Amino acid sequence: MRPLRLIALTYVAVGVLAAILFRSTIAAQADAVVVLSAVLETPVLTWVVERVTDEPRIEDAVVAGVPAAVVRPGGSGPWPVIVFVNGVTPRGRGHPDVRALARGLARAGYLVVVPDPPGLADGEITVRTLAATTAVANEATALSGAREGRVGFLGVSVGGSLALVAAADPRLAGRVTVVAAIAPYAGLTDVFRLATIGSYAADGRLVRYDSAGYLTLVAARSLVASLASARERHELLAALPTTDEVGENPPDPLAGLRGRPRRGLSPHARAVLALLLNRDPARFDELYAALPPEVRTANARLSPRTTAARLRAPVELASAPEDKYFPLAASEELARLVGDARVTVTTTLEHAVPDASLAGIADLARFDAFAVRVLERAD
Repeated sequence: MRPLRLIALTYVAVGVLAAILFRSTIAAQADAVVVLSAVLETPVLTWVVERVTDEPRIEDAVVAGVPAAVVRPGGSGPWPVIVFVNGVTPRGRGHPDVRALARGLARAGYLVVVPDPPGLADGEITVRTLAATTAVANEATALSGAREGRVGFLGVSVGGSLALVAAADPRLAGRVTVVAAIAPYAGLTDVFRLATIGSYAADGRLVRYDSAGYLTLVAARSLVASLASARERHELLAALPTTDEVGENPPDPLAGLRGRPRRGLSPHARAVLALLLNRDPARFDELYAALPPEVRTANARLSPRTTAARLRAPVELASAPEDKYFPLAASEELARLVGDARVTVTTTLEHAVPDASLAGIADLARFDAFAVRVLERAD
């Protein structure tokens, strides 16, 4: 317990110093302490926060036709709204880390909506997933206790990318307070490239990047789910493991596709298999171009780089220096494309989950500053 107490005390000291130096962010710094105490393993600080803040109220609801957790602070409101878009996890809004973050945000005074858009928990990222995310954010502004008809976005991993695209939707753009994305991808094409040939494109060249094998499964399920034929979608998805059947580094998530006979499949389905099973970097662009036009159009719609210039809200991006799925270069590219954006690089993050240690106090301070800026703008 002693190291945990030291981390808690050090974090409080970091927060107090920041509040003294930057008086305009005192309230946001206090909120950040409340939120981060819920997700960092600091029992002492968490115990204190739970005794000085109201217990949140969690309700499983349906928002815009999407199952969601709605987490309200104690009291009567009105409160600023944050839509938290999860990454790919089979437990969805029920994941303990997700619940902890939502409760922490509610303790800090935010009305939090955590949706389970179609396909997300199963690793199938499609236009239906994006449309549902956008619809939830739009309806969340009208929930009981919501303040001023505005909404902030917080997303992690794939959810961060969905949040960035949804926030640029013309129906929402003028009412978004902030978009915070932790370890997002910049383009869905990049995801397929990483998952198949283990590289990403930068400045006209390929850069080697070893992502965890789980990304290969998500890329495959997303691409197969975009096929127009319901029969082929069903058959090829059935040949892949589900997200709850594998760990972070499955040995060969595409094994069921490798032995799949091509006879009887449409040209579009064969093009999908050819791309997914290819390991030759020189062939990627050719195979991607052979995908059905509607699939490539959908992939562009699901890519933050396509809509980044339309974002009107401030954008906060955070990533580990060496993320296990998406390279830091993705966040840096998005920051260049967005008018008002900032990238925080911190080892406190292990992909989407923050983890504090005494050896990383400077990185914890950077992550704290990221949280303060997000909450200050979301308020």
